[in-house]
Amino acid sequence: MNKILMLLVSSCLLVACNIDREPKGSMSSQRILEHPEEAIDGMTHGMYAQLKTWSDVMHRCGEYAGDNIMIRGASTDAFFEFISFNRTPQNYRLQAFWDNSYKAIIQASNIIELYGTSTDEEVKAHVGEAYFVRGFLYFYLVRAYGRPYYQDPEKNLGVPIIKSAPKDVFDKFTLPDRATVAETYAQAIEDLKQAETLLPERSGTPFYASKGAAQALLSRLYLYMSGTYEQPNTQYAQLASEYATKVISSGKYSLLNREDFMKYNQLLPESNKESIFVVRRLASEYSGYDHYYGVGGMYANIGGMGWGEMYASAKYLALLDETGRNDFRPTSTRIVDARA
Repeated sequence: MNKILMLLVSSCLLVACNIDREPKGSMSSQRILEHPEEAIDGMTHGMYAQLKTWSDVMHRCGEYAGDNIMIRGASTDAFFEFISFNRTPQNYRLQAFWDNSYKAIIQASNIIELYGTSTDEEVKAHVGEAYFVRGFLYFYLVRAYGRPYYQDPEKNLGVPIIKSAPKDVFDKFTLPDRATVAETYAQAIEDLKQAETLLPERSGTPFYASKGAAQALLSRLYLYMSGTYEQPNTQYAQLASEYATKVISSGKYSLLNREDFMKYNQLLPESNKESIFVVRRLASEYSGYDHYYGVGGMYANIGGMGWGEMYASAKYLALLDETGRNDFRPTSTRIVDARA
């Protein structure tokens, strides 16, 4: 009897050795390569998830350096360099923006490389999402680290362009030299046009890329390429208008009326007719102190949490006053909302 029990225990132990020990929500590179059909959904969601951390720094890097806000006094936080125009290579927030951008670019490139030749319509849509995210990020990166397009784009440097990750995770990965601004814009356009052809028409799910999102971003991209209002490049301005018209005429998006616009921040993305593409951040995914350290933490104090140290600038208020504040959309944003 003892021998039989020992045999049974040994059999159970042998079976237990074959248990799947991969972390929940993770797959090894080898398993992905051996069973790519199992990985496409997870890889796509992982790519989007990377944008959640990215979006926090993206907002600070862009908005804090603009004219729309002012801060009460100074801050020891690294983001104060964005406000004071005194950026240093050691700024950890800039490093996070750079690192998270390229992590998502590599994730998108892996999806394209693994599934780019698929004829399955659902898989092709995922590939389109990857092209969109990659083009989206190159556009944001080149604006953060390169000079404006109209200032000698063939000479000024943009950012490194990569389309694939190391085949072996243990390989040392280094970025190539920086491409020019023109080359970086060209890569973003190439990716977004691929996305436009592969993505389906979607409405009500703006946290996933869609044909309309690709067209809207192409419109914005060409608008930046068109240069200044005083001396615009008519070719790029026309392309910006054409792509914006595609979005407007699709009938899937519309500007909010005054009543709804005043509740803009209370609307879920899927309930907001203006939402074309959003990075969705859920309160449940962050700690209870997110009102301090989240995107809006510097603007308000909610339930005793939040710094509440930033306000609308005098320049922004003056812009509102141009129409006596009867127009609930400031002039500078009204054009963007309507055309891109």
